[in-house]
Amino acid sequence: MNNSPKKNKIRPYYDSEQYNRSTQEIVDLFRYRDLIWLMTINILRSRYKRSFFGVLWMLLNPLLNTLVLAIAFSSIFKSSLPNYPIYVLSGLLIWNFIIQSSTHAMNTMTYGSNLLKRVYIPRTIYATTSVGNGVVNLILSLIVLFIIMLLWDHPFHKNLWFVGIAIILTTIFTLGLSLTLCLATVSFTDSIDIYGVITQAFFFLTPIIYPLNLLPLQIQDLMMINPFYCFIEIFRIPIYSGAIPDSQIIIASLIYATGFLAFGWILFTKNSHKIVYKI
Repeated sequence: MNNSPKKNKIRPYYDSEQYNRSTQEIVDLFRYRDLIWLMTINILRSRYKRSFFGVLWMLLNPLLNTLVLAIAFSSIFKSSLPNYPIYVLSGLLIWNFIIQSSTHAMNTMTYGSNLLKRVYIPRTIYATTSVGNGVVNLILSLIVLFIIMLLWDHPFHKNLWFVGIAIILTTIFTLGLSLTLCLATVSFTDSIDIYGVITQAFFFLTPIIYPLNLLPLQIQDLMMINPFYCFIEIFRIPIYSGAIPDSQIIIASLIYATGFLAFGWILFTKNSHKIVYKI
């Protein structure tokens, strides 16, 4: 009988530093796709459940904003911008989508992050559901835009199909921006207030309610480094002008979209294991 001690079996160990978090986060999001859908729907329900008009506010909100701006500025830009309400609304829709989605992601990461301490869910789920909810709002808001186009007898150009590509690129950019801001919020809660001040400044610096040619030539040349301008233009040009945006804006938007997503995704997932200890 062999009484020699048994050799200990070498077991594999888990090393978080060697774990490919970026790739695994994509796999986990796919596994939790039903939860993402439920959370996205829940955001819509919770936002409008106590409202008299309910989800109609998704249509009324951009319509009322457009009417106010049209009354205030239509006489100023009447000569240079025919069908001014369409020009304004097409810009506001993309602006609201980016800002509201990213701000909501920051808020949910701050105030709804207790769930991360109790059960495991993908850390990127808050940003993903916030952007997903924003896409739903944007698509429904297009109904208001089309109604105003009918009322103002604005033509539905054949290049409207490019709006779908513009929405995809803007969604990619917004997700990357939201992930970056969520990580900043975890480390520094005041990031939400700072972001609000910065975006308010960008609203007036970006040609949303006024044409680009009102700005000095030096600023017009620098506008391509403003990602908000690029995404507003690739969305607005097929609707308002009926043309495909020029290659410079398309390439810039593509670079911003992929660049922000890659940067935000890698930075967020690389530090995702630290989030639970910071919130």
